[in-house]
Amino acid sequence: MLQDLTIDQALLLAQNGDERIREELIENHKAFIIKTSSNICKRYLTWGNDDELSIALVAFNEAIDSYNGEASFYSFAKTVISRRLIDYFRKESKHQTLSLTPLEDNNELCDYDSIKSFEIYKEKQREYDLSDTVGNFVIVLMNYGITLEDLAKASPKHRDTKETLYRVAQELCSHQNLLEYLYKNKQLPLKELELLTGVKRKTLERARKYLIATALIQSNPDLVALKDFTQLA
Repeated sequence: MLQDLTIDQALLLAQNGDERIREELIENHKAFIIKTSSNICKRYLTWGNDDELSIALVAFNEAIDSYNGEASFYSFAKTVISRRLIDYFRKESKHQTLSLTPLEDNNELCDYDSIKSFEIYKEKQREYDLSDTVGNFVIVLMNYGITLEDLAKASPKHRDTKETLYRVAQELCSHQNLLEYLYKNKQLPLKELELLTGVKRKTLERARKYLIATALIQSNPDLVALKDFTQLA
């Protein structure tokens, strides 16, 4: 039924009480809701795990009711979702702040609340950014047949070994032709690395997953944040 209607026609029917059309609108726009919310939150959200999506879903339903046709519905819906999520972040920050220190002076409480809320917001922003980076890293590694669990097992136990492999990864990243080979073939240029570094091919093969992950972090600007949060580089 919905496929036979324009978005404006479907919205008008929903506003006039057609619950079936409303449900179809919401169901067909769940991907839009996830994308919009994830962009605002700076991390990928999933149904059943993130409260932000429940808030965004309610906001989308609200957008259906309040849309008046003056602008694009999708731009309008993004605005409504953004406002509701920002309200949610503010309430969460305020709740966390007020539960920390019950100050008696109202002005002092107001100043403390503002400062602490901003600190909480910045910390959440850092967490979201790191979470997003890790998510991207997982996707990149999948192209090389590597998982985070693989890396945990492959991480060198001895400092000397780790330093040697890190040097090999640096050597790989410093030669554009070798880096291009890695990105294109999803494999290490083992022969060339052995000649360049003097590290035996068998050692390089055993450390393949660790070397690839380390080289990716060093060479990909989108993953540079992981240098400070992992032991890979």
